[in-house]
Amino acid sequence: MKRFYLPLICLIVSILAMNQTFSQGINFRQDDWQNVLVQAKAQKKLIFVDIYTSWCGPCKEMDKKTFTDVSVGDKFNARFINYKVDAEKGFGITLAKRYNVTSYPTCLFVDPSENLIYKQEGLLRAPDLVKEADMVLNNQANAKPLYALDKLYENGRRDTEFLNEYIAVRSLFTIDNTALVEEYVKSLTPIQHSADKTLRIIVNNGFKIDGKAFDILLKFREKAESLFEGGVEKVNRAFSQSINEVFSEALKTKNQALFDKALAANLKALPNTADRVNDKNKLAFYLAMKDVNKFTEAAEQYLDQYVMFVQIESIRKQDLWEYEKIMQNYKLGIRDSVGAGAAMYQNLKVNAKNTMARLTAAELNEVVKAFYDQVEDKAKLKKATEWAKRSLELVETPDSYHSYAQLMLKLGDKQMAMDIEQKAYDIAIREKLDTQKFTAALEKMR
Repeated sequence: MKRFYLPLICLIVSILAMNQTFSQGINFRQDDWQNVLVQAKAQKKLIFVDIYTSWCGPCKEMDKKTFTDVSVGDKFNARFINYKVDAEKGFGITLAKRYNVTSYPTCLFVDPSENLIYKQEGLLRAPDLVKEADMVLNNQANAKPLYALDKLYENGRRDTEFLNEYIAVRSLFTIDNTALVEEYVKSLTPIQHSADKTLRIIVNNGFKIDGKAFDILLKFREKAESLFEGGVEKVNRAFSQSINEVFSEALKTKNQALFDKALAANLKALPNTADRVNDKNKLAFYLAMKDVNKFTEAAEQYLDQYVMFVQIESIRKQDLWEYEKIMQNYKLGIRDSVGAGAAMYQNLKVNAKNTMARLTAAELNEVVKAFYDQVEDKAKLKKATEWAKRSLELVETPDSYHSYAQLMLKLGDKQMAMDIEQKAYDIAIREKLDTQKFTAALEKMR
């Protein structure tokens, strides 16, 4: 009897181990699409579809790390029918066309009637995929899911009550609502502009900086601030995010009119910080536009007024204060310094002592690089040497020494340039960094 039961026990243990292994990630159905729909309907579940291609790197990354994660497997195996298909083979071609899939990986959430509930493009890590799933499930609990509201909108529904509901559901999926917010406020009567609900919608969902919502929030700013905990910061952040999106778009498209619109909106909405932010954005914009004259003017304006103006000692004191505040949380046991948080703690001990100094030095160094690369005016180049020296006073890095050396070389002082470049090389050696750039620069100077 013992001989009979021992192999049986081993077999049972093996099967359990196999089941445990398979249950650690998503169990994708290897089945016909119609059968998947039947199963989803019978089990009253949504279908999760991973659309991939054989050549897609991020797809393989999700297969290896995201879909094998225990938390992902637990969530998706319990709540969804899971289906995987190659977009370039068989039925995958049809499915990709049906749901307008143009990039990979793409994750679809579909109901048993083949209505698209939600589509997410690109690589997702395990926590993010679980979060997406929770949003989809929460949306399905609503009386009107997103796809139903999408259809109503496409069919011309625009009344205030509908738009309010539509914005709320879309926000669950972090979908851009700025255009809808504008439609919403345009549907209101003047007396509704200052309503709590109106102001909450504007602040929570963003807005166009040249639209009615922007003007409403500006007009009723104090009331909006009173509606939220930390309201002043929250409303300022809402203005800042909307304005920064326009700055980014202007920089990307090199659109002067759009850039000017963002400058004006910033002055109007955030007057206390606008000058500095605008000057910094001018520096980046004119560099992108390759307008050397405006770039050098913006650089001098921004660096001399806001960066060089701050004394090094003040930066050191600020860094020390911030560092001690961070370390206090560890001393009091609020944050873990010996367990899972030990690595972070050790990193902070090394790098958090001069955070502001590093950021300021890097900011100066980036402008110095642009100057030796694009500026020819000797007086302007000499001005940039002051920024290079300040950068090195704050933090000595090989890259900053290299920038300073290139600046001096362009000014014609070859020997000084070589001496400075040698320092860049020496620091790189000491810190065990790649020295190729510095070696090549020295060879070229010789």
